[in-house]
Order: sequence, then C-alpha cells, then structure tokens
Amino acid sequence: MSAIGEAFRTKLLSYTAVSNIVGQRMYPDVLALNCQLPAILFYCSYTEREHYLGGLTKFASARFTVECYGSTRTACATLSNAIRNTGIDAFRGVVSGYTFCGVEYDSSDEYRYEAPTDGNIPVRYLCSFDLTIHYKEI
Repeated sequence: MSAIGEAFRTKLLSYTAVSNIVGQRMYPDVLALNCQLPAILFYCSYTEREHYLGGLTKFASARFTVECYGSTRTACATLSNAIRNTGIDAFRGVVSGYTFCGVEYDSSDEYRYEAPTDGNIPVRYLCSFDLTIHYKEI
C-alpha cells in the first residue's frame, strides 16, 4: 500500500462513526480471507503529480476507490453513509506526515451483490464510490 493510502486509512478510521462499524477492518487492495463483515476495501487507481517549469512540485492527487462490504445491502448503505457523514471532504490537516489539502467525492454509490462461489464464502453486498485526495507529499 502507498504511504498516502496508509494516511487515508488512518484518517478514515479516526472517525468514531466509521470505526464503531468496522473496527480496524479496512484493507488495502483485497479483503482479508474470511474477514468479518462489515469491512472496507480501498485501493488507489491513480496518482497525479503537479509539475511546473522547474520540475515536480510536492503537490499530488490520488484517486481512491472505496468499497463498503456488508452481509446486507442496508449494512453497506449504513457504512457508506457513515463515511460520507464524517466530513472527510472538508478535512484539511496533517496525517502521517502528509498535508491533506482537500478530499472530493468523485462518484456516487454503486451497489453490487456478490454471490458465493463455494460453500466457504458467504453472500456479500458492496457499495463503492471514488474519492480524490489532494495532498502535499513529504
């Protein structure tokens, strides 16, 4: 996981409305095997660094896809709403050495259903959306 990803995870789990639902179950790239639900999966789909005539600046933007997993659609919606209601889009400050300059919601919730592929994996519902974090690199 990227360092900005770890900073994002740290910030999101600092909100009690989110951590009360998932505890520490927020995973980069892939859910833990047989993880308890609800849980959050996140991954960075791109990072764009700003340039000027002298080269790179220290400013960048990273787009994260956030997937909220639950055993019901309602559980997914509850978790997604909890994240949205944290006010993370208004957060400006330093987390793990990164200065968050702004967070934007880039898409609305998209719901999906994952049918089990065998008897070991339960039915899972998920809700996903994208966030872009504008930040100053270390």
